[in-house]
Amino acid sequence: MQRITVGGIIGLIICQIVLVFISLGVGEGKFIAVSPNFEKLIQHEVLAFILQNLGFALIGITFALCGLFFEIARWSMARQYVTHFSITSIVLVSIVFTIWTPETIWNVLILLFNFSLTYFITWTVQYKVSKRDIDQINALIQNHRKGMDLND
Repeated sequence: MQRITVGGIIGLIICQIVLVFISLGVGEGKFIAVSPNFEKLIQHEVLAFILQNLGFALIGITFALCGLFFEIARWSMARQYVTHFSITSIVLVSIVFTIWTPETIWNVLILLFNFSLTYFITWTVQYKVSKRDIDQINALIQNHRKGMDLND
């Protein structure tokens, strides 16, 4: 439950940050609380705002729960990342496409590129951190074995 709660809250916070940046970029001094296209689709500003926030909370919850894949020790790192990427991208892209309906193929490609690039950068950093941790553990094991050999 804690993972779901924290994930949902982080999703809501990120939603608000995104809305602030969108408002700064195209809002002409006004806060854009909900995507104009989504508001037209729902035909009710308050309901559209609520659904938009629930969507972003669901994205946060998805990322939080999919983080559990990295705790499955019997899975390879590649399987963990492919499964995580597949599920999170399906949820994120479908919700973002529903809320911020892309008007051109370029908008779709930009969203997919940004998500994939961000994911790749995150994966690269995480891989290097994990590799460093594994190397340190292996060095400790080797040192421990050498110490045992000297005592024999």
